[in-house]
Amino acid sequence: MTEALKETKAQRVERLKRELNPWEAYADIQRFAREGWDSVPPEWFAAYFRWWGIYSQGDGVGAIGGKGGEGKAVRHLMVRIRIPNGVLESQQLRTIADLAERHGRGVADITVRQNIQLHWVTLESLPEVFHALWLQGVTTMGSCGDVTRNVTGCPVAGLAADELLDASPLVLEATALVNGNADFYNLPRKFKVSISGCRAWCTYPEINDIGLTAVRHPATGEIGFAVRVGGGLSTDPHLGVKLDAFVTRAQALAVFRAIAEIFRDSDVLRQNRERARLKFLFLQHGWTAERFKAAIEERLGAPLAPGVDDDPPDDAYRDHVGVHAQRQPGYSYVGVAVLRGRLTAEQMRIAADLADRYGTFAASAFRLSRTSSRPPASRSMPPRSGAAPSRARAPSSASSRSPRRKASRGGSWRLSSNACRDSSSSSGSTSRVARTAAASTGSPTSGSRARRSRSTARSSMPTTSVSAAPSAAIRPWPGPSGFACRRPRWPRRSSVC
Repeated sequence: MTEALKETKAQRVERLKRELNPWEAYADIQRFAREGWDSVPPEWFAAYFRWWGIYSQGDGVGAIGGKGGEGKAVRHLMVRIRIPNGVLESQQLRTIADLAERHGRGVADITVRQNIQLHWVTLESLPEVFHALWLQGVTTMGSCGDVTRNVTGCPVAGLAADELLDASPLVLEATALVNGNADFYNLPRKFKVSISGCRAWCTYPEINDIGLTAVRHPATGEIGFAVRVGGGLSTDPHLGVKLDAFVTRAQALAVFRAIAEIFRDSDVLRQNRERARLKFLFLQHGWTAERFKAAIEERLGAPLAPGVDDDPPDDAYRDHVGVHAQRQPGYSYVGVAVLRGRLTAEQMRIAADLADRYGTFAASAFRLSRTSSRPPASRSMPPRSGAAPSRARAPSSASSRSPRRKASRGGSWRLSSNACRDSSSSSGSTSRVARTAAASTGSPTSGSRARRSRSTARSSMPTTSVSAAPSAAIRPWPGPSGFACRRPRWPRRSSVC
């Protein structure tokens, strides 16, 4: 009698994903919080929690040794908060500060993919943490797991004087398309996307699964996007392959969806967890740029225009640290380095206060910027047809914005690697926006988390910036327990921004 074959890691994860869409199982998390740690099945720690931005928390011993260089998991959790394009309202930042103080031992970490992480969160407090975030239009959904991770963008989108295009509305459209969408909960592996109109390429598009960078067509003058696919570090580092395609603004979301579907439907990538990223279509399965473009065009049902030359920056260290003039005359933003990306609750409140005091152009803005290849939220969605009625679904929400108002005076403030901007205003809405933008400060191939440039004091420092940013109206959206979540909408900015 032959012994039954043991499942591989990849087979087990694929089976778990087929059996349950974790986004439809929020009621289970509520039950775990009531019943305690021992009620949590192993598959939740191994997989499902990650779709909600939750990881097990290590004891820290691995940093100084531990068995095999690793510590042990403790009965606490890490919660990753998704912040599309790194944009936060000041009140949202204060809420995160309160949660860090109450549940995270007083600190929060900015990531290089424009997320904020809380550590040492207890299982029992998860519903309280989620509800507090949802009421502010922020979510943890989709910040981990085999899904499209936080879509990153330039932290000074709409502000940089030399940007080609403000791509931040597209970032939010892409987030709303996939986050919480059952069509995209089961990808072969994590899927990282960067969409930016920044000339500095501060989001490092070369090391994302999709890198859309703004480019001006030399013949027509139209601003569209160049496309790179299959970038990534970690196992077998690989720079993204540039496709021979010029993608217009109107085509960008459809192209993004087509690439995500190509990745989702590539069953060949589901055989080995260590070889499951999009880049392995090129590295191991014989795909070429021509084949990939043809696959996109097949899904679009139309050809893409031939590509044009783009202009990659020469500087390997790309960020927006320092004082820079905005495109709005008379205003500036300030990029400030954050040591190791760690902020205390009090520091976050001070940043929010600065945004409130000096923010203009509809809202003060706190923006997180990135440093290497790693880390906002998506719109709320009602339960999809066919979802189990007994499973409550939590809303996923994009970073919210307040109604536009006329700017009068003020400057801007920003932290690099996690950017925060601020300006003041004399009229209009009282709502303030804090933007976060993880500013890259490492070489695309180094994985460095901090810019090593003019001053050694800036090493290993994420950045933040404060400046003026427009915002959008927020309307009530029912949460899983009947409370009203704020479902933000971030419309395209007018030419003033």
